[in-house]
Amino acid sequence: MARINVYLPDELARRVKGADINVSNVAQKALREALGETETNEWLDQLARLPATGIGHEDALAAVREARDELGAAASD
Repeated sequence: MARINVYLPDELARRVKGADINVSNVAQKALREALGETETNEWLDQLARLPATGIGHEDALAAVREARDELGAAASD
C-alpha cells in the first residue's frame, strides 16, 4: 500500500490524536468521495459537449419506458 503525507495544523492534529480517529480510514473515504465527484463532473462536462440529438426529454423517457416493458415481458417468458 502506498504512503502519502497529509499535513494538518497542529491544533487539528492534536484533536484528532486525542479522539483516537483512524486518519488513514478517514483520508481514504474522503479521497474516494473526492475522486467520485471529480469523475462525475468530468463525465457531465463530456455530456455537455455532445451535439444535440433533437430528441426531446419526453420522447427519451417514453423510449426508456418502452424498453423496460419489452425487457420485463421477455424476462417473464
